[in-house]
Amino acid sequence: MPTPLANSPTPIATGSPGRAVAPGEVGAQGTVLIQHPNGSGSGAYIGGDQVLTAAHVVSGRGPFSVSFGNRVVGTARIARVSEGDDLALVTVSGLDRAGAVPLRWGRVEDLRLGAQLTVVGYPSVVGLTVTQGIFSGMKRVASTDLVQTDAAVNPGNSGGPVLTSLGELVAIAVFTIRGTTGLNFGVAATTARAFAESGIVTSSAPPVDVRATAAYVVLDFYSYLQRRDYYSAWSMLSEPWRARQGYPDFAGGYRTTLSTQFDPVSTTVLSPASARVLGTVTALDVLPETPAGFAERTVFSGSYTVDHAAGRWGILEADMRRLSVVRVRR
Repeated sequence: MPTPLANSPTPIATGSPGRAVAPGEVGAQGTVLIQHPNGSGSGAYIGGDQVLTAAHVVSGRGPFSVSFGNRVVGTARIARVSEGDDLALVTVSGLDRAGAVPLRWGRVEDLRLGAQLTVVGYPSVVGLTVTQGIFSGMKRVASTDLVQTDAAVNPGNSGGPVLTSLGELVAIAVFTIRGTTGLNFGVAATTARAFAESGIVTSSAPPVDVRATAAYVVLDFYSYLQRRDYYSAWSMLSEPWRARQGYPDFAGGYRTTLSTQFDPVSTTVLSPASARVLGTVTALDVLPETPAGFAERTVFSGSYTVDHAAGRWGILEADMRRLSVVRVRR
């Protein structure tokens, strides 16, 4: 029979009178960043400490750090993997406390050709992004149902949610066919939900790997500094630290810095919710007295104390000492 046309996109009603929430906003509340030593991907939070993602996102060597809203929440544990469907279910404690909101499942059977779809995820180091497109049809490979869309699925988007105009989860983004336009696919909810709800998974996640998480926190902090995203870096400091040093003062301290890098050496676990990360910092600065074409390379050594408080991981304090300063050519 003729394929029905899509209805106009419908905003999502909220408890606030006169305001509707777009699918991208819903997705932002339920999408996490998953990082590991060799790359990163995205994940869809479905509640109960459980995150659904693509199997290839967690196929490399761990540990796998889970972040939400520019905050490291903890280290994920892999609960179940289906290589055939390219799906994985991981668990991590603290997402509810961090403010994440579980996504609601939608019915793929109700999708109409041309219906609006939204893909949410963390492509590369750009940060959270939202892309929109339309529902182009269903495909089936072996026993896996796939949703096709022309919404962009960029590297790093893998594992992120594909949402309807109502903000309902209908697929997990998994791949795009390179060299083509509009051939992007997600594992449909008919397959993904059955996978997520099969087997026995405890409602509480296993204990967080404090050692690995603490190191990731410090590395993420320096990653923000390197990208000159000083506000995100400052936000990773503990509340007492931020009370002592406001954002303008913090950002001003890096006005002469060209680059900065942290190299971890070792991590000592202090408690189930804190650790001390030892390492070296190499900073490259151009000071007012630095001759043209040169820079000052300073090496520091010391430690950062990282802890988990108020539902998030942050840097409690630092004890860094300057080892050397050398003038180098840029």
